[in-house]
Amino acid sequence: MAKKSVKIAATYFITIIVALVLIGGVGFYFLNSYLNADNSKTMKVNGTTAAQTDSEEFVPTDIDARTVLAIYDGSTPGHTDSASRICFVLFRLAPAQNKLVIVPLQTDIQAVVNGQADTLYNFYRTGGTASAVRAVESATLMPVEKYIKVNDDSLKAFSDMCGNVSFEIPYNLINESDDPEENVVLRKGNQILEFATMKKILTFPVYNGGEEYRAKVVGEITQKMLDNGCAGAFRSDLSSVYNTLVNSGTDTNVSAYDFNDDKPSIEYILANTTSPTQLVIPSGVYEGERYVLDQSFIDALPRWFFME
Repeated sequence: MAKKSVKIAATYFITIIVALVLIGGVGFYFLNSYLNADNSKTMKVNGTTAAQTDSEEFVPTDIDARTVLAIYDGSTPGHTDSASRICFVLFRLAPAQNKLVIVPLQTDIQAVVNGQADTLYNFYRTGGTASAVRAVESATLMPVEKYIKVNDDSLKAFSDMCGNVSFEIPYNLINESDDPEENVVLRKGNQILEFATMKKILTFPVYNGGEEYRAKVVGEITQKMLDNGCAGAFRSDLSSVYNTLVNSGTDTNVSAYDFNDDKPSIEYILANTTSPTQLVIPSGVYEGERYVLDQSFIDALPRWFFME
């Protein structure tokens, strides 16, 4: 009887031990799996732990590209109204290629809208931004998705964020006028441009090369500003750049929703290059007082914009 009791006790003891081992093993497996899964959601960044999202890393495609028309209107109430106070620049944001393409458009480019031929400036002067967008689309055969119109306040705010740029003035810029805003005396040579001087150069009405040369100057200064921004302010806080522009008199159809939708594309470019800008100068010929874009330039624009 005693041997039978010992045998039964041993059987129960072994059963309990096996059960504990199985339960412990299963518990350890699930605990280890949980800890590994939790650790996989964190990563070390510069020695600190940062949460990692479940979504995959953003990789742009051609669908994420955008074409935007920017207009600078430097007109001031009570002062001379002239085409040289207006600047048109067509942009192509191409994140898949890490590029921001800049195409300055002179104000005397000919466009035909609803059967009427006129210059970009006259379409803008008589019909505003919407008319200017249609005119640019007609002249370049390029659809414009968004527009941004800036005035002195918003351009100054943007320039201040980007930082002053240096520019080589090709010769003495002198224009005597009764209008103090048109009166310009700037010495030849390299200058660091604060906003007041930059405006005089952007809107100088009598360049030796005429409106065609002024558009080139507009493109070069725009490129320098954006290169500065891409190397500095844009990297620190893109949302602040957008908010500053919107709150300083900018007229745009780029909504906060649009901005947030395109923000990953801009951040992708900034993460991959410090100098994404590419300047493309249009070519054409004058027919009377209007500048007609070359068909070869129009045909090449989709390639410059990475659309082919």
